Amino acid sequence: MKPELRKDYLEDHYAIIAPVRAKRFGKNKACPFCNLKTRVIPNKYPAFSPSYPKAYGRQEIIIDTPEHDTLLADLSIEEIAGLIRIYGERLKAMKKDRRIKQVMILKNHGAEAGASKAHEHSQIIGMEFIPPHFEHKTHWEHIYQAKTGECPYCDIIKKEEKSLRRIFSDKNIFAFTPIASQYAYEARIFPRRHLDNISDLTPGERKSMAIALKGILVGIKKLNVPYNFYMHERVMDKDQHLYIKVTPRGAHLGPVEIGMGLYINPVTPEDAAKFYRKMF
Repeated sequence: MKPELRKDYLEDHYAIIAPVRAKRFGKNKACPFCNLKTRVIPNKYPAFSPSYPKAYGRQEIIIDTPEHDTLLADLSIEEIAGLIRIYGERLKAMKKDRRIKQVMILKNHGAEAGASKAHEHSQIIGMEFIPPHFEHKTHWEHIYQAKTGECPYCDIIKKEEKSLRRIFSDKNIFAFTPIASQYAYEARIFPRRHLDNISDLTPGERKSMAIALKGILVGIKKLNVPYNFYMHERVMDKDQHLYIKVTPRGAHLGPVEIGMGLYINPVTPEDAAKFYRKMF
């Protein structure tokens, strides 16, 4: 069976039914990402593909480092900036497919965060479907812009500039812990310049983003927990504000989180930011 996008009978809830994804966890002990001559490869078990009529899209794997046991947090600023450049290049290439409406760049670190391979890698996924979560998010962004005439995220940067939730800032980048963080030690990284996708970052902005991302990942390494980070772009909306959302996954989701969508965070964002500032 090819993967299919299916909608719940009643709620605005979707799922990708993809039996092919179960093959990711095979018994082959050889690492498929070692000794490759390229940094970008097609996903062997994609949830989205041009060959799936009911789950059209594109899905690639980006090898973060050629070294099997090297963590992303261990890479140099220059190496992480280079990875960010590759993210931008692949995003631009994926958007050439006119059927693609939503693109997400993501990283899973650790099995509990969804990583099926230990070798550090990221993914980029392009879909012709816009998930309801992003529809909802864009809706409130546009309401804010209509009321204030300002980008909500540009305003958030201004409000958080002098708060106890600030992690790192320079002339290009601002990183902080959100006031209503759902995950313990959740962090976000914003370019100060209002731009909608990672392919438009200047070399200086990529370096600043690499500094911020490395510092946060070094902190997560000290916490010794799995994590995800992601950034996304809605292709048809050119007035977005790019950001990276980093979500450590130290705690398992319980019935309150899963059943009610109400997250319980045992670490204050202010304490999390204080912890991260020590990494810089």
